[in-house]
Amino acid sequence: MQTNDTPINDLMHDIEKGKIQLPDFQRGWVWDDNRIKGLLASITQNFPIGATMFLKYGNDNVRFKYRMIEGTAPVTAIPEQLILDGQQRLTSIYAALCSSQPVNTRTDKGDSIRRYYYIDIEKALDSAVDRVDAIISVPDTKKITSDFGRKIELDVTTPEKE
Repeated sequence: MQTNDTPINDLMHDIEKGKIQLPDFQRGWVWDDNRIKGLLASITQNFPIGATMFLKYGNDNVRFKYRMIEGTAPVTAIPEQLILDGQQRLTSIYAALCSSQPVNTRTDKGDSIRRYYYIDIEKALDSAVDRVDAIISVPDTKKITSDFGRKIELDVTTPEKE
């Protein structure tokens, strides 16, 4: 048993390269939109987000089937580590911050939605604003609208608008 304070960027890189994968017996990813926003708010405040547990893969005693984390591009790499605990958090971080695809998530009522996540920097720097309110969940159209779609509240459809 060992502890290892690996930076999130390094974990995300290893997930993308297939060095970190899931044992096939792990349940699927199930976090909803509000939970993802809360996690991102915690990360932006440098709060601890909980421990993760990994199993070193590759010896004769550990031969589980494995699979990539949801949202990653398929690779043929054999993992160096398998995630035993922390899958929901690591998958949420990867999907929201590293993937170019919208996050397949759910509303708090369980309806499927696809979202991109942004940080409103002005709100994030305002100490009077709860940090979770600075995390913006945008539909896969990259537009937030009101008045039944007639009024565009936020448009991030191009890099310039982002």
